[in-house]
Amino acid sequence: MNGIERPPEKKIMVFKKKSEARTEHDKPSGSLWKIIVVDDDPQIHILTEEVLRDFTFEGRHLWLITGYSGQEARELLRKHEDAAVILLDVVMETNHAGLDVVKFIREELRNQNLRILLRTGQAGQFPEEKIFEEYDINNFLEKTDLTSRRLKTALKVALRAHRDIRELDLARQREVELRRAADAASQAKSNFLHMMSHELRTPLQGTKGPFEEFKSQFHLFVGMKRLQALIGSMHDENLKSQFTAALQETRDEVEEIASQGLKSVEHLLGLIEDVLDFARIEAGKLTLSITPHPVRQPIQDVLATLRPLADKKGLQMVVRLDEDFSVLADGKRFKQILFNVLGNAIKFTSAGSVTLSVVREERHASFCIADTGCGIPPDKLSLIFEAFEQIDNSATRQAGGTGLGLPITRELVRRQGGEIQVRSTPGQGAHFTFTLPLSLEG
Repeated sequence: MNGIERPPEKKIMVFKKKSEARTEHDKPSGSLWKIIVVDDDPQIHILTEEVLRDFTFEGRHLWLITGYSGQEARELLRKHEDAAVILLDVVMETNHAGLDVVKFIREELRNQNLRILLRTGQAGQFPEEKIFEEYDINNFLEKTDLTSRRLKTALKVALRAHRDIRELDLARQREVELRRAADAASQAKSNFLHMMSHELRTPLQGTKGPFEEFKSQFHLFVGMKRLQALIGSMHDENLKSQFTAALQETRDEVEEIASQGLKSVEHLLGLIEDVLDFARIEAGKLTLSITPHPVRQPIQDVLATLRPLADKKGLQMVVRLDEDFSVLADGKRFKQILFNVLGNAIKFTSAGSVTLSVVREERHASFCIADTGCGIPPDKLSLIFEAFEQIDNSATRQAGGTGLGLPITRELVRRQGGEIQVRSTPGQGAHFTFTLPLSLEG
């Protein structure tokens, strides 16, 4: 046989329980289980087909695909990658042909779904325990002890395992596809927010200029100067006084309207900047420049901006800072964190005070902002740092906002090496505490 190694005389598989006579069965509906049967003994194929003629699992019949050598097994495996089980003889054209096919399945094809049932008539030559240790098989069947019932049971176990693995693979595949779809949707949302924010910010910036001119330079307009000159040339002092008063009233009204319009534009620009920051964070494009920064000056700058809002509501602003020292932070974002948390405290406090306490600890600085406002319900504490979430009460509705301030603040704090926490008692106010790493330079 051209030098092909011939195995010793093989034992014939004998089914101890004779199978039922072959009968015609209805054409199966649905798909078939592909079972590859590889054995160099035609008698084994006849017996296997006879035993499994009427076999079904989960309402599906079998499609027996036969091969007579290890080489033929390789060709069938490449052609039928979706086969569920292989009934594989060990000794064929060589004493280890079947074992070589096992390695081919697991290592070359990298097929981990196919269930491998080894059948051998040379059990003594291939100890079961050693085979399981050295080869990735799923069952080891001795032909001389293989009954019809045992073969069917082994096949059912193998098919059940194959089904479970397939379902798990499909679930993982669906999870990957869903994750990709979610990532794509998130990216599309970020791109949309970024684009729309820029589109809105450009005309708003253009609107801001005229409001600023009306507020600060209305008295310098050519028409106003002419009116002032005409009034100055009047000889009737009584009439001159009336016109001067009327002109001043007009100027005050225009400047007040411009001031309100400017506030609205700046508010909208602030909201758009929040959306842009959120889009940058989600897209992973938020960049920070971490350097040592003294804490006193940024606090003073933020308070100078927010104090008029507190004064308008009659709130007392208290700062407790015993010494100046430096933290590692992005200067612009450090101010943004302070502005967001202090601004929120003022926004939701109708009477009383807002207190900022700064404490230098061993490795970080702790910033605590306490207010005497409406507080936060316990069931909402876990939501306030989530994007677009707001406390559903009248105070929040009146205050407005996008619900992005605190989520952005938390991300900024974390990206600068700190943490932010909140505790609150409804009706008694809230305490926000965030930390930033200390700088070794001062």
